[in-house]
Amino acid sequence: MSAPRPSEPSPRWRLTVAQTGAIAVGFLTAGAGVAVGHADVVVMGLPLLALAAWAWDRRPHAASGRQATDASPAAPLDVQLTADRAAREHSIGYRVRLETPPGVEAVQLRVLELGVRPRLHVLAASPARPIDVRGRVPAPHSGPQRVVAVDLRLVAAGSALITDVAAPVAVDRTVDPAFTPIGALPLPPRLTGLTGSHDSSRPGDGGDFHDIDRFRPGDRLRRIDWKATARLAREPGELYVRRTRAQADATVFVVIDSADDVGENVDTWAHFDPLNSGTTSLDIARAAASAIAAGYIRQGDRVALADLAVPGRVALPGAGARHLDRLLRAIAATRPSGALRATRRPPLVTQGAAVYLLSTFLDDHPAASALQFAATGHRVIAVDVLPPARTNELTVERRIAHRLVVMDRDNRLTALRGGGVEVLAWGLEQDDPARDAALLALARPGHPSARPAAVSR
Repeated sequence: MSAPRPSEPSPRWRLTVAQTGAIAVGFLTAGAGVAVGHADVVVMGLPLLALAAWAWDRRPHAASGRQATDASPAAPLDVQLTADRAAREHSIGYRVRLETPPGVEAVQLRVLELGVRPRLHVLAASPARPIDVRGRVPAPHSGPQRVVAVDLRLVAAGSALITDVAAPVAVDRTVDPAFTPIGALPLPPRLTGLTGSHDSSRPGDGGDFHDIDRFRPGDRLRRIDWKATARLAREPGELYVRRTRAQADATVFVVIDSADDVGENVDTWAHFDPLNSGTTSLDIARAAASAIAAGYIRQGDRVALADLAVPGRVALPGAGARHLDRLLRAIAATRPSGALRATRRPPLVTQGAAVYLLSTFLDDHPAASALQFAATGHRVIAVDVLPPARTNELTVERRIAHRLVVMDRDNRLTALRGGGVEVLAWGLEQDDPARDAALLALARPGHPSARPAAVSR
């Protein structure tokens, strides 16, 4: 994976600050000698001017047709991500390769890792030996991120000439979240499919026992229950059949609130720091959304994806391995949108679907959307993705402010429970016994939100 330098005008050579100062001193010395009439003073300033002229004459030229220009020769810069083991080492390798043109004596490379760690390399240049710089960048978060950005400056004529800093070459990468598909699947109040792996209330084939009823046209002869017929028949020729439940699939909407991304370190909430923030809310949301989508699709259900903060970011309900791959790519590509509250709108949800709303619930909009979904008859599970807070480094004022924010958030979660929304806390670990037990309780048929399922034709 490489990022070649885009075509752009080559930077021009210019004298360094020291060389410009030497020219100024030379002119002042020579002028002062002329003014006072001392030739020896004039001669003292001439070497500085001669050195600047010699350096400028030795500048490398960029060929343009038959003529040479004052622009620097092109320096092809190639940045690649090397084969890494990010899943095990939580890091990404990179390689910077630069072929220096003739006349260039040194190269200043500035490598910016994750946008927060600058590294400056001053390397000797040789046309016969390309410059090769390697390194590794920690990958503490999932999702899209800028791994490395590299810019350069060429040096020539004994460090008397330099170029302006060229436009940076950046390499981005989307890191897939680590997840384990959930096994317990809470079902919506109403199953909307005609085939699937869940028992519905509609009589049909493939499911558990439903009831015993009179034989009707269309019933299969092998379904006749002769013992029930002998016990219940009141007229000659009256037959009774054993009916089973039809199997159906569920429709699930996974709704992610990408308006903000806050980490364990509360001190980084205002200014995000990828190295010191710890696990963030979107890290947890990506893992949770992937686990929910994979769990339902592997059971044959249909899953849709929506973004609460970006109305146009929607994946329609679907099933199958290809649809799961599309969902996982879309989930991994979710980034903080920073959308204003006025621009966020709850997505349109298929009738009878279950809704998983993943949010930190630090403001009123996601809670209001969850209550709106519940009021329209959907089974809503609010997944709390706020990581546990670290407040040791906070000042007293910030600690009080954080406590007030948490109190408002607790009030919203209490209001959600009172409005018929189930709240599920999603922790940092992939295998969380408490979360699995909570999902298992939500998936039980006797749960208040799991009303008897019915299939809409």
